[in-house]
Amino acid sequence: MKSARVIISLAVVVAIVAAGVIVGPELVEKVSYSVAKGANAADREALAKLSQQEQLSKMFRLVARTIKPSVVVVKVKKRVALPEMPDLEEFFKQFENDPFFGPRFKFFRRLPKHKRERFFLQRGLGSGVIVDAKNGYILTNYHVVGGADEVEVILPDGRKFDTEWIRGDPQTDVAVVKIKAKRLIAAPLGDSDKMQVGDWVLAIGAPEGLPQTVTAGIISAKGRKTGIRSYENFIQTDAAINHGNSGGPLVNLRGEVIGINTAIVTRSGANEGIGLAIPSNMAKEVMKQLIEKGKVVRGFLGVTIQDVDEELAKSFNLPDTHGALVTRVLKGSPADKAGIKEEDFIVEVDGKKVKDVDDLRIKVARLTPGSKVKIKVYRNGKPKIITVKIGTQPADMASLFKKGQEKVSPKEYGIEVQTLTSELAARYGYDEDTKGVLILSVAPDSDAAEKGITPGMVIDRVNGKNITNVDDFAEAIAAAKGKSIRLRVISPDGSRRYVVISPK
Repeated sequence: MKSARVIISLAVVVAIVAAGVIVGPELVEKVSYSVAKGANAADREALAKLSQQEQLSKMFRLVARTIKPSVVVVKVKKRVALPEMPDLEEFFKQFENDPFFGPRFKFFRRLPKHKRERFFLQRGLGSGVIVDAKNGYILTNYHVVGGADEVEVILPDGRKFDTEWIRGDPQTDVAVVKIKAKRLIAAPLGDSDKMQVGDWVLAIGAPEGLPQTVTAGIISAKGRKTGIRSYENFIQTDAAINHGNSGGPLVNLRGEVIGINTAIVTRSGANEGIGLAIPSNMAKEVMKQLIEKGKVVRGFLGVTIQDVDEELAKSFNLPDTHGALVTRVLKGSPADKAGIKEEDFIVEVDGKKVKDVDDLRIKVARLTPGSKVKIKVYRNGKPKIITVKIGTQPADMASLFKKGQEKVSPKEYGIEVQTLTSELAARYGYDEDTKGVLILSVAPDSDAAEKGITPGMVIDRVNGKNITNVDDFAEAIAAAKGKSIRLRVISPDGSRRYVVISPK
């Protein structure tokens, strides 16, 4: 029986092959096409059924419809002065006695002089989002409207309005503009702290001048820093953001603004999947002060700080690396009056744990000037609570710390130093009160070089001992007995930090 089946199967195969040979390959091709077409139709039918269960596209469409009426285009113009024309009178003076040019020069001098301002209009474009329909408040970026002479807001329905006022905060890149308009639709501000990595988000704006463009992605990371702004805590997203998106909203699937798109990280200048947005909670705080006070008032402690690695934490006998190490206390500052000292390691502010330098900076800035807060530090390896009356941050922080400020950098036993004299201090850009030893050279194969110590830096402390000359330095090195040492180094720009280096 089985052999009979085999014979019949072989007969069918032979028949098909024979048909293919007799009828030709055209028939075989038609049969194959019919099979593929049928399979494709079946796939499409299955896909149609599955798509009825798919909710993500529906949500995207709904979010886009609800948020787009609140997203505006921001056009700016800025007058940029051009250099003055050269003084032609001075040029023609050399021809004053020339028989041909002389008379003409005298005629030129009698002509009335009109000094004309020379400038050109620099144009820019960004986005914004309406957050208060009643008062006409629009959130955008400071870098979009800062310094602009004219700002025009174009609504989604095509209406155009000049701004009544513009207020911005360059330290966070947040700005608020006000327009007087009716029939505005505002977007709600969500809680950016509740957003998590992996959450879906939409970015809306006018990339490359194309208004109402919607892109989708996820939150790729939180708490990103670039070093461009003083206060950064960016939300990173892979939703496409390009030039023109700046100031537009980053929105969650509830249609809430959880970020203000502000920058991209790119090598090509175009979107590479790394977009950055200011968290809505930060924008909300800044916006409130800009509207109510016209500026942002921040808390002030009066210290310079640095992060620590495991070596430094071990050297200072710290519990871990979470916190910020005080490298300098400004005289007369709130920190100085409260008793905070250099080498204190700040781990909590007002009961909230401090992650790192940026986290401490943001926490202090949010404090109300005049309020008293408890700051937990580790001093000589032991915890200590210090009550500080917070001050008001000065307008120019850089100039405040520049005078007499020192910068700390790592050092090793491959370093050649010289006593820092007043002449050397002036030559290398240090304050005349700076004491220590100037680094003349660093061995390229040393641990000091590996950790960033370079010629021109000044060492003013070794293992907690103040260094004022080469004798102090030599004594401190000898006392280390060939073990790792902790240095405090100062740089010409006025910053300083601690570092632990090992001998060769």
